Amino acid sequence: MPMTIHLQKFVDRVRGQEARGARDLVMTINEARDLHADITRLLLALQSLQEQQTKIANTDVLKVEIQGGAF
Repeated sequence: MPMTIHLQKFVDRVRGQEARGARDLVMTINEARDLHADITRLLLALQSLQEQQTKIANTDVLKVEIQGGAF
């Protein structure tokens, strides 16, 4: 899953602030809401993938035995 635009902007801003030696990062409430929405979407997608994996892992396994008879 590609990184969302708001998450990418956040990562870029953190890197920029770190490069400048800044101790704080300030964001508007709209930026925070957008970031929150992206994180929530990613977590929901992750939960969905985990549920799919659990369903796949819990499916019945078909066991096949081949007997050679008098071989």
